[in-house]
Amino acid sequence: MRMTARKFDRRYLLMMAIGLFIFLAIIYPLWQVFFRSFLDAGLFSLKNYYKVFSFPSYYRALFNSLWVSAATGVLCMVLGTILAFLVIRTDVPFKKTLRTLLVLPYALPSFFAAIAWIQLLGPQGYLARIFFRLSGSDTAPWNIYSAGGIVSVLTVHYFILVFITVAGALERMDASLEEAARASGASTYQIMRQITLPLVLPAILAVGLLAFIGALANFGIPALLGMRARFFVLTTSIYYALAIPDFGLATALSSMLVLVALISMSFQFGIQKGSSKYTVISGKAVHPSELKLRRMRYPLLFASTALIFFISIIPIASMFLTALFHYWGAPLSIANLTLENFIYILRLEAGRRAIFNSLLLAALAATITMFIGVVVSYMNVKAKLKGSRALDFLATIPYAVPHTVMAIAMILAWAKPPLSLYGTLWIILVAYLAIYLPFAVRTTHATLQQVHDSLEEAARVSGAKLLPRLRDVILPLARPGMIAGWILVFMPALRELTVSILLYTHRTETIGVIVYNMQDAGYREIAAALASLVMILLIAGNSLMRKLSGGVAGF
Repeated sequence: MRMTARKFDRRYLLMMAIGLFIFLAIIYPLWQVFFRSFLDAGLFSLKNYYKVFSFPSYYRALFNSLWVSAATGVLCMVLGTILAFLVIRTDVPFKKTLRTLLVLPYALPSFFAAIAWIQLLGPQGYLARIFFRLSGSDTAPWNIYSAGGIVSVLTVHYFILVFITVAGALERMDASLEEAARASGASTYQIMRQITLPLVLPAILAVGLLAFIGALANFGIPALLGMRARFFVLTTSIYYALAIPDFGLATALSSMLVLVALISMSFQFGIQKGSSKYTVISGKAVHPSELKLRRMRYPLLFASTALIFFISIIPIASMFLTALFHYWGAPLSIANLTLENFIYILRLEAGRRAIFNSLLLAALAATITMFIGVVVSYMNVKAKLKGSRALDFLATIPYAVPHTVMAIAMILAWAKPPLSLYGTLWIILVAYLAIYLPFAVRTTHATLQQVHDSLEEAARVSGAKLLPRLRDVILPLARPGMIAGWILVFMPALRELTVSILLYTHRTETIGVIVYNMQDAGYREIAAALASLVMILLIAGNSLMRKLSGGVAGF
């Protein structure tokens, strides 16, 4: 008995505690969504799914989600690949500056981006008013409140995923094959079409599927741009199903959304798994040669600068400008500029409460998820305990689950006794812990891999117990990466909308909810003021993250 007790590793107790947390925060709520979708009045039934496919509005929403997301994915692959090639593989000037500015749209939260584009291209938007003056027409040739508007804004928001991934692949690619083809007399076009593009194609397809999943799960952009035009997708249909309320329908729609996301993730993993035959990185220090643009060098620089200015600078500037106007639609003049909107939102009780709630929730979510992420990653990377890899996998499941579904899961799991959290901040916190845990786990996983095992082994040989080893050896070495990971969770949690809009009640509003409700109610300048304040916080947080990570993390 003594030997058995001595051999028992106490770290398994900690692993069991983390496993219980993951079960309560992730597995049990998601099971409730799937299980409840087959219930009607407490009995097994397919009624909810029958309702989805028997009413045109619901299966049309499914179709809309699929084609909008597919169109977004394809456009992201085309735009991101072209820009990545231009910045990485040509001699276009000011490439570093272009690369930084291209990432700006992704720094703007998606529903903030929708607000910015409405203020720019809406019926009374800045560019619309300029067009009216120049053309004498009273209608614009575009309509931001449409399916095309949704696809355009989603593309601008998600193409950066393709750009970053393809740029990285092109930078690390062994150029020997291209050099051999060039020596054989192949033209630049032939080299790009037959060698370069096939080599990076797996990366393009894999990240294109990520853009598809992101567009599929997005709520803010389809809500702000589609609802006014009565154009619904799955996420906005789930929102309306909860407003009825019809939880059975909401769970059926949520299950379908998860199914599509999981199928897409499976395709992505398959592409990545089979991409070893497309290996483009070798041990040789060979840098791909740049394509000489010659006469096209400055025209392409001008075209790319104009594109970046339109998709990055103007939308953000329009949001800040709207925040400074006395009222929406006021003539552009110094007399109409004011700081009253910023003062108003800071004096508004609901505004102050939302800022406090978001700061509290974001700080708690970042701190708790980083603690759990460190434990899970330590068990898997360093301790290599049995079952730790399964724990790591379970902790990353929410990465493939749309936030709308996680909100539904929290309502079903924690809205009734014996533990009723609905109507409190804590149900939003539990949802944040679930959706941001994958980010914490992946960040700490990568950080701990960089700490050599010999350092902890030396401490163990010296007689140090687990906690002293963590406190004195592991955590100090991993601190920069952990702080960057903390900020990586804090920043998106601060302006989160999709989960909060479905879970908030009176006095539990967050910044995202207030901005959305203000915009939806027509108080555009107030919404822009609060969104601008959040953008300033996000930019400051990004600067801190880049400093702490040595420029690796952030934009």
